[in-house]
Amino acid sequence: MAALLMVLLGWVKGAQDDFARWYPYGQALALAQAHGRVVMVYFHSAHCPYCDQMNTFVLSDPRVSGLLEGRFVVASVPTDTLEGQDLARRYRVPGTPTFVFLVPKGGAWEEVGRLFGSRPRAQFLEELRQMCAKGGACE
Repeated sequence: MAALLMVLLGWVKGAQDDFARWYPYGQALALAQAHGRVVMVYFHSAHCPYCDQMNTFVLSDPRVSGLLEGRFVVASVPTDTLEGQDLARRYRVPGTPTFVFLVPKGGAWEEVGRLFGSRPRAQFLEELRQMCAKGGACE
């Protein structure tokens, strides 16, 4: 019985630690805190052609998704929800897509950088590496 419990607890823990997933904001912060990762808060909108461009041509690229999965926790924040609108005001988001990078510091979350707008995959990949280094997650 104890062995079965250990297997189930291991499975649940593994399910929570799926860094390929995009999480709601609060869950992403908790996961990043527990694992010492940078949070990439992705502000997007269903009616944003530039968000579609980033999703289709950049974020789905295996090099980009691999780096995100290996070093970040992604918080997906749709700005057409009340929570998304509140978070967008809090982080002074000028529009979508916006990417805000956060690290835990002294019991709070510190912004280490932000990106606004669509960009080519190679540029985004380089910017992700820079954010990772600034956040201390690429060491």
